Amino acid sequence: MSPAPSRPLSVLAALVVALLPLHSALAGKLTINDEANLNIALLLQPQAQVIKDATPLGGVGTDFFLRRVRLLVYGSVTKRLSFFMETDQPNFGKDGNFNAQFYVQDAFVSYEFLDKVWVDVGLIIAPLSRHNLQGAIALNTVDFHSNLVRFTAGMGKVWRDVGVQLRGFVGPVGFRAAILNGQEGVRLENGTTVNPDDLPRGVAMVRWNFLTREEDLFFQGIYFAEKTHLSIGAGADYQPNAVASATGKHDSAAFSADVFLDLPFSASQELVFQSTVFHYRQGMDNPQSGTGLLSELGYRFGKVEPVVSAEYFNSRVHAQDAVALRPGVNLWFMKHTFNLKTELALTRVGELSEAETGITGTAQVQFFY
Repeated sequence: MSPAPSRPLSVLAALVVALLPLHSALAGKLTINDEANLNIALLLQPQAQVIKDATPLGGVGTDFFLRRVRLLVYGSVTKRLSFFMETDQPNFGKDGNFNAQFYVQDAFVSYEFLDKVWVDVGLIIAPLSRHNLQGAIALNTVDFHSNLVRFTAGMGKVWRDVGVQLRGFVGPVGFRAAILNGQEGVRLENGTTVNPDDLPRGVAMVRWNFLTREEDLFFQGIYFAEKTHLSIGAGADYQPNAVASATGKHDSAAFSADVFLDLPFSASQELVFQSTVFHYRQGMDNPQSGTGLLSELGYRFGKVEPVVSAEYFNSRVHAQDAVALRPGVNLWFMKHTFNLKTELALTRVGELSEAETGITGTAQVQFFY
């Protein structure tokens, strides 16, 4: 009998085989009529890592695993009614662990009730910042700056939450505003009741597109575009009495401000920059509270792009800070369809002046089709 963790992969394989006769490749578009279509895509991101002090004897360790393996199913029923669903089984095989959870990561339906204005209902990304609204398929770095996206524990799953969102544009201004489930009203084991009135969570972001509007459902870290993209944005996330700590109950609040620039000089050269500031309030004694900053800068020469990213988090709790510097090189063989990204991560966590520097080298192949 196959072990339980292999069952989800078997289901995916069976689904793929069943769909092959539809004269549509794995990422093909099945056209049903003038308005309706169905798309199926596969994302694979195998990674290889070399890690300082990662062996039982303190030597340099190695690891090979699937950072992401996703099945995406999306399409339209009419010109105004669409849907999106994707699964994930992240870090499959990391540290030899093949019991990684398989789950639905996004699942929502969208209705465009006005021109360029949609309502989304289902499991959606909390729209706090442009950075966390990027698609993993289109990042300009190996991965997200996940250490700086510090949503309150117990709210949703992997930055997603269930609820309803209004999304759209008014001229150059893009907006997303969501009412989400957030932290459920519950009595904890220590007797503290969080969110006693069971109020929902509110998350919203607004951004100004100076030149080209970013109309993507999931933003891209690099566009390979002929037109310049320049935008600034701000976001907020709030739910009352959603956090419990040793000092009592606290509101959960997060704020962000960001800038993004993709400046093409020709079809083969472009400069890409983004930076985001986050601020979190989850209680003065909570190490998740504090202020963080991330920045990325890359310059593409044809299929080669040197890129460097950095992040810093200043926690309200002493000796809980974090800093990272990640230089790397991207090889865009087929843009986001097939590429190789590499980076060398230098990190410190805790009391930064005394912490040892962690060193991790990562190479990731991406296949999306």
